[in-house]
Amino acid sequence: MPPITSPAYFAITYHARRRVLVGQWQRSIMPFELNQGYHRLLEVAEAYECRFWLVDTVRWQAPADAATVLWMIETFLPKLYPRLGDTVYLAFLMAPHQLAGVLTNHAIPPLAAINGTPYQLQRFTDEATALRWLRRCRTGR
Repeated sequence: MPPITSPAYFAITYHARRRVLVGQWQRSIMPFELNQGYHRLLEVAEAYECRFWLVDTVRWQAPADAATVLWMIETFLPKLYPRLGDTVYLAFLMAPHQLAGVLTNHAIPPLAAINGTPYQLQRFTDEATALRWLRRCRTGR
């Protein structure tokens, strides 16, 4: 595979041993950068045939907002299954204050809103726990 190219604000790496695609936001971003970054992540996922993603948002300074989450749920996530052909698993790594903000913002739908969809999403504040979840999703153990 050729080297992965990604915008300076979003580092993308593929960990072959773990079979995990990692997208790491390098700073807080503008909405158009969010769109570009996630679409680039999907392109790389297609190239590597990878359905297990770790998305690191720890470096975001601004809290997640409802508009961003709704864009993910309504626009971006529905593109995953048609392009990758099976369930996609996304582990979101967040700083504790980010996760607290998401959980207390009533405009952000709970994870139950995506039950029954061909993508699974979990939020974590610890990378090792996130990677274990992705491994369990991949191996069924």
